[in-house]
Amino acid sequence: MRQPGRFHLAMATVLLAATLSTAGCTLFRSGQSEKTASLLAVQGDLEYAQLQARETREAMDELAVAHERDLKRAYRAFSDLVGRMTTVGGRLVRHADGMHYRGDTYLVEPEKSATECQFPRLSETAGTRPLELGEAFEPVSRGSTLVKRALREFESDITRIRDHLSRFPNPKGVETMALFMRKAQVDGESLSYALEQALSAVQEAKRTQQSQTAQTEPAPGGVAPP
Repeated sequence: MRQPGRFHLAMATVLLAATLSTAGCTLFRSGQSEKTASLLAVQGDLEYAQLQARETREAMDELAVAHERDLKRAYRAFSDLVGRMTTVGGRLVRHADGMHYRGDTYLVEPEKSATECQFPRLSETAGTRPLELGEAFEPVSRGSTLVKRALREFESDITRIRDHLSRFPNPKGVETMALFMRKAQVDGESLSYALEQALSAVQEAKRTQQSQTAQTEPAPGGVAPP
């Protein structure tokens, strides 16, 4: 019985070490990430926001039809999702503002390797060199701005619903919020559309980046293409 316990402890230690290593890299970059972001980071936040928006709308539907005995559970699920939506929304607003105020210098190249993450002082320019997107930058910036506007409407709706039901967690409270729930569904659809458009712009920008990278990389013989 003792041997399996030691094995499980060793595995847990390895997983914890890996988690701390990743977290350490993230923490080191956190101050910088508030000023810049990679296309991959922007894409990840947009995709996560898509998931959270969809799940929040589904939870709101469940809340609207929940029986009184299930109302508290449905409210907790909805409230948790509102919190997650607000968190990722903050990151999307930061991206939008960063691109608006800093222009294309906000988007930078990601770290090239684990070495640059583990030993950042050995590569001071890692993750800081601006991307050369040219005309592909403007659609990304415009898409982020549209997401920010749609996000504000949706967050305002769902926050109002959450706060009201925290004071009146009963069928009457849900009934009072029926109009706001319908508005939230419409605004949620607008947000989903804005997220799709923004993701399309990011994917196009990634193709531009990859094309430019391929043109500047050395050929197999060691000579960069003209």
